[in-house]
Amino acid sequence: MTDIVLKLKPGWRLQYRYSVYEHKLISSDNLLYSRSFIVLKNHYDVIVHFTGFHKYIGVYENSVCRPLAADAKTKMHYVCSMLNYILIGNYGKFRADHVFQVSKEMLDYFFRDFASEKLPNGSYRGRQSIEKCVHAITAFFNKLTRKYGGYMVLKKGQLYVEKTVFTMRGKMQKKLIPNFQVSVMPEHKSIFRDIPTKVFQILINQAFLHAKDIAFAICVQAFAGLRPGEACCVRQEGSPLGSGVILTIVDGALKRAEIDITAEYALRSDGIVCGRIKKERRQRVYPAFLPVFSKAYAFHKEFLKTQSYEPEYYPMFVNSKGMAMTYGDYQARFKNLVTKHLRPLLLNHEDSECRLYGQLLYEHSLGPHALRHWFSVQLVLMGEDIAQIQYWRGDTSPESALGYLQNKGDLVKELSAANELLAGFMMKEGSKLYGKTTASGK
Repeated sequence: MTDIVLKLKPGWRLQYRYSVYEHKLISSDNLLYSRSFIVLKNHYDVIVHFTGFHKYIGVYENSVCRPLAADAKTKMHYVCSMLNYILIGNYGKFRADHVFQVSKEMLDYFFRDFASEKLPNGSYRGRQSIEKCVHAITAFFNKLTRKYGGYMVLKKGQLYVEKTVFTMRGKMQKKLIPNFQVSVMPEHKSIFRDIPTKVFQILINQAFLHAKDIAFAICVQAFAGLRPGEACCVRQEGSPLGSGVILTIVDGALKRAEIDITAEYALRSDGIVCGRIKKERRQRVYPAFLPVFSKAYAFHKEFLKTQSYEPEYYPMFVNSKGMAMTYGDYQARFKNLVTKHLRPLLLNHEDSECRLYGQLLYEHSLGPHALRHWFSVQLVLMGEDIAQIQYWRGDTSPESALGYLQNKGDLVKELSAANELLAGFMMKEGSKLYGKTTASGK
């Protein structure tokens, strides 16, 4: 019990903080995974104590088996925020010396301030983040009470209330809901991520001209819906770790393309993590984009012939040192592409919409996450329903897909769906760079 009842020395309390320590591991099969722990650090950022709190924060709790890569790091960050707030930052107010002295009232204060805290960008946390925080901390204390209930101020009955809810099929069932209510601040976040198709065409052209190392990464995101970190995990077809791209070609035409991100592998000899896979899967390229994907992939293979890379890994995207590109590398290269090439071209474009968008790029930062948004918008405009949008995006829940469908009217007004003109554009522009290339890349 000593790892739970941790008392801090009077007068030195504010020089300590709870933090998440992530230990990265590589299996014998070169699979990359991590294990996280809650630790106590001093003001020099040195770990002075490993707590046992990770035992009470879990993933796949109701399952016998769990994926090797499963880690509760996100939940641990929420718990650390609570511990720092109650045991350290507001010790003078609560006088709680250890976690057993935390009361429901203290948690009410924490959730209130967590929801009303203004973030560095001037916005507030969204409803989804607050709900995740409440659920994680409630589950944490629920587990603690199972073992140490007799020592704790907070009792199990204070954590949850039973409510009757209806499932998506209309069936009534009982469900335990955290016994907390948090007032959420108004959300005025407006993420700049809309890309008109005509601007997207110019972006791809500029990428193959000035940023050949990330041009196909842009296409992988835009035509298969991968997140930026997931794109950095993609391997070449000949990788010893397994083909990262699986193509089905019939009579010389590409009929199906899949991106294999079923596992996170170490793609660099120095052990640096390239990206993260949010949902492990084999992600298909959306059928309407197969022609343009085929051409973009052929161009990229021509580019890879001029590059050196580590033969043990065969990463799809490499940096100037011949090592697998990290998410930070990709983000920096994308930003450079936008500011030095895309924006100046748009500002002098003959099309008024392009000129306006170029001006917006002075006021807003466009990141690679916008490519996944562009992909999602195209799914909506092509008539996909909520289940299909969730499938093609590789989402674990339908919430994001529902948000796109709810805004379909505005999307139709502002953005046009991509069509065969995009493939024609790629063929025309790509041939200038690489000459004639077939769908199979030969």
